[in-house]
Order: sequence, then structure tokens, then C-alpha cells
Amino acid sequence: MSRIALLIRTHVLDDQVRAFVETMRRDPEFDLFAVVDESRGRIDFGDIPKIPLISDLPAELGLYGQAPNQFWRCGDYALYAARRMLPHYRAFWMIEPDVRINSSRPMGVLDRFPPPEDVDFLAGHLRLAEADWNWGHTMDAAEGPIWRCLYSLIRISARAIDVLLAERREASRRFEEGGRDPEWWPNDEVFTASTLARRGLACRDFNDFGEIYDGVGFSYWLPVSEHDLASSGREGWLYHPVLSGQRYFIKLFRIASQQGTLDRLDRVIDALIGTEWTEEEAVSHHRALEFARAQLRLDSDPTRLRA
Repeated sequence: MSRIALLIRTHVLDDQVRAFVETMRRDPEFDLFAVVDESRGRIDFGDIPKIPLISDLPAELGLYGQAPNQFWRCGDYALYAARRMLPHYRAFWMIEPDVRINSSRPMGVLDRFPPPEDVDFLAGHLRLAEADWNWGHTMDAAEGPIWRCLYSLIRISARAIDVLLAERREASRRFEEGGRDPEWWPNDEVFTASTLARRGLACRDFNDFGEIYDGVGFSYWLPVSEHDLASSGREGWLYHPVLSGQRYFIKLFRIASQQGTLDRLDRVIDALIGTEWTEEEAVSHHRALEFARAQLRLDSDPTRLRA
């Protein structure tokens, strides 16, 4: 029987991604491949086998290709590309570089789950979607329950990928014929979880087999410091998104901007000098905050002239 492949899904290659790749490839439990968004240009992964995601891919697969940031939104497209290129694998793990499996043998953690013959789809935060979840509105509830999951780390069987591809093709046809707004094209999380659950395939949450994550350390938005994880992470647990330095600040900045808590971030910046960034970098971060606050003041000024 063929092996299980491990897909590292990314759109960039920098020092942090290189370090992650090297960590994962040290343990040869699974064959490793990079599945790379190259819609904006080629990325050289050296000797790592690469599955490129290019602008022509949706048309080649018979899929809708007009969604904004389609390879970010539709991570399942990466699975279809991998299945086409690697037809002899019976299942695929897919992981993003900001996931951490806190273990000296990350592959050993992944290998302890039931085989893909018993569980077609494994993910975190797999559950029925809340009524107010934005992505839930992109699928028709009349066709069945709406499910959700976190796509940063998943395992999926080859047969489940085949089911998804057939359903995506049919959905693409209906979507295009209806002239729908591209913003309403379902993302990977809602489409995968809902479709597989509706078709009766075996879908399970990671924690169904023993708790290995919680909603604080393994989440959609709240970042985990790489430095904090090294000192206080729980053995064998999953964490996401794990960031450091500039990426950590950008994530915090986005959250604070959305939640209207920019003023609190000043204290965080100062507290992390010497661990996440230098004093010079902290000055730059404070400037970014002040600029954002100035923009907010301008936007809320009723006397400001508008075009």
C-alpha cells in the first residue's frame, strides 16, 4: 500500500519557512512535498519536491477560478493538485508553516491517529458552524448542515479528495452559470467539512483521540510567540499561528485594528523588547501604531472633506 504524503502549503519562502521545512524533513515518516502558490511568480524550493499552484490550475481542474486570493481561500485546490501529481498516495497531511507540533518527533504525533481507511478527514475545531459564521453563508443550508474546521493542519484520504473535487466541479458549474459574486465562493474550511460530512465520510476532530490542542494555542487568529512556546509549550500539542519578530507584530497589529484596541498594543511592544524585537524595531512599531491612530482620527472627523 502506498505511503502518506506530507504537504507543506505556503506562498512564501523565507528563513522561518526554511527552518520549518528542515524541521519537518528530519523525520522521514512521511514523504515531504512543498505545495506552493506561484500565481505571483516562481519560488525555488531547491531539492524539496514541489507542487506549483499557478493561475491556470483551476481551469485545468474544471474549477471556479475567480475568487479573491483563491489559493489562500481555497486550500482544497492544493489537495486536488497534489492528488493529480501524486496519484499513488492513499492520504495526505497538509500543514502550514506557522503550525507547530511541539515534539522532538512531530511525525510521531501525526502518526498516532487511526489510518485513513478508518478516518477520511482529520482537523482541528471540526464542528457544526455557528449561525453567524461569515463563511457559513457561502453554502446552502437547505442542502445539509454547515460544518467548519481549521485548515492549517489537516489529514485527508485520497477518496475524500476525489469526492471533494467532483463536488467542487459541480459547484463551479452552477456558480458560473448563476453569475454569482466571487466573494460568495465557499472557502476551504466550510466546503471541505460540510461536503464530507454531508456525504457520510468519516470526519473526526484531533481531540477525539486525546486532547492535543485548545482554543487559545491552536486558533484562527490569536498568535502564539515562538519564544513563549519554546519555554512553556505542552509536549505533543498543536499550536497555531506561531510567529516571531515582524510577523508576530503584524498579526497583533491586525487583531488590534479589527478590535479597536490599538492603544493596548503600545504596552505589548515595550514588554517584548529584547525577545521579539530590538529597541529600534519597537520604535518602528510604535510609529506604525501612531500612523494607524491618526488615520482613524481622520476617518472619524465629520469636518473632513470627502471626494
